[in-house]
Amino acid sequence: MRHAMPSPSRAGRVTRGQIVTLTLFVSGLVCCILWGISLLWALGFGLLCFSGYAFSVGFSLPVIVRLLFQGVRRIANILTIFTLIGILTGVWRISGTIPLLIDWALSLINPTFFVLWSFLLCATLSTLIGTAFGTVSTLGVVCMLMAHTAGFNEVLVGGAILSGIYVGDRCSPMSSSAALICALTHTDIYGNFKRMMRNGALPFLLTCAGYALLSLLGPEHVMPEGATDALREHFRFHFMVVLPALVILIFGLLRIDVKIAMATSIVAASLAALIFQDASFSALLSAMVLGYEAPLEELAMLNGGGIISMAGVAAIVALSSSYSALFEKSGLLDSFEYMIERLARRTGAFRATALVGLLTTGLSCNQTLSIILTRQLCAHAQHNRREMAMYLENSVVLLSAVLPWSIAFSMCGLTLQQGPEIIPFALYLWMVPLYWCLRSRDVHQSCPRPLFQFLLAKKHHRD
Repeated sequence: MRHAMPSPSRAGRVTRGQIVTLTLFVSGLVCCILWGISLLWALGFGLLCFSGYAFSVGFSLPVIVRLLFQGVRRIANILTIFTLIGILTGVWRISGTIPLLIDWALSLINPTFFVLWSFLLCATLSTLIGTAFGTVSTLGVVCMLMAHTAGFNEVLVGGAILSGIYVGDRCSPMSSSAALICALTHTDIYGNFKRMMRNGALPFLLTCAGYALLSLLGPEHVMPEGATDALREHFRFHFMVVLPALVILIFGLLRIDVKIAMATSIVAASLAALIFQDASFSALLSAMVLGYEAPLEELAMLNGGGIISMAGVAAIVALSSSYSALFEKSGLLDSFEYMIERLARRTGAFRATALVGLLTTGLSCNQTLSIILTRQLCAHAQHNRREMAMYLENSVVLLSAVLPWSIAFSMCGLTLQQGPEIIPFALYLWMVPLYWCLRSRDVHQSCPRPLFQFLLAKKHHRD
């Protein structure tokens, strides 16, 4: 292998090879987005581009292949978690756990504060099941249907739902994005959850105050009756049905490994489905693998889940993660990392991370890929692993849903049948990053290392 370290004089400057490689990759992303082609094709094209760059700077093909597999091995644990999340989201539907949670949630709603309650209930469910799309397609749809029937302001309600579903996406132990960030930063998911709950309390309360005020500004309404009749008619509600959710809560409080918590919850939900919902074994397996398919049209909002629902995310994570070791060894992103490190020195590490997160989300239109790219590019903006995990959760995870062309928003908007006009009223998505931008005081300490230390650390890492 004839690869050599870049000289200090060129480390802060982008080379022609880097420009060509990244331009080709970005062009592939843009083409896939414009033509509606799966992002996996762009990632596969990127794999060829980045491998070609590594080959051009002296890496042999066997070494390149080894580095690609090394990157995938780093996130092997999260692929297991993705599989368990898929099974859990399917089996919670067929067992009646999610229908029961929806029934309980809607029974609590005060029509005077409907906007606030829509946010709180979606936030609670998303924290329990850890998926924004799963929450919006179940409880979010029900809240929007009730808002439409009762004549509530659907734009305000849509903004509240969009806010609530990403509360759990940010901090739930069941969240795939939270699990991904833990894998990238080598941090503990329960430790991150505790820190995010504590540091996100004030933005959450300010969001609640904002929705309470917006609720009071609207006219009085009467809540429509019979919103959950179909759920009660089809599912038998019993203590065993809520046990899968209690398992997640109790195991989380005891800080038991999240994989064990999810596996135990899956077993409890499977028993509830077989015993109390009279589900057949084949239907249960189908819900686990292919997702739940409701037998009645009025229950269609419950459709989804299963391992298949996580296949796309898992493939994106696996392909994107294969780049990581290649980036580190080939030095493709060195100049950009150093530029971002200098930006962080001037503006603060969190502000730099948030800006990079917006840019990567805007280019990739995908939350998962933007998390991986932002972590890679901002690796030297913040060296504390726990702080970096917090920065990613409080920036790119939430900001990915404020861009109208991002999948994080478009999927939710289509489900709720609402357009980008609800984004300004997704208060939580704005409140958390703004709060952290204002409280960030790390400008003077975010980038303590001069250029030669940056290069020395890079060389030591590669050696």
